[in-house]
Amino acid sequence: MRRSKADVERYISSVESLSPARTQKPVKGFLFAKLYFEAKEYELAKR
Repeated sequence: MRRSKADVERYISSVESLSPARTQKPVKGFLFAKLYFEAKEYELAKR
């Protein structure tokens, strides 16, 4: 399934609002980067 940048950002904001715990931030960051990479947003994936 192709994801757009808007789809990825919508998903990330919903996930971050559901779980404000900062202990899993590195894991979530990696997963978010993977989603941006799949959406061909390479610069955002690097951040």
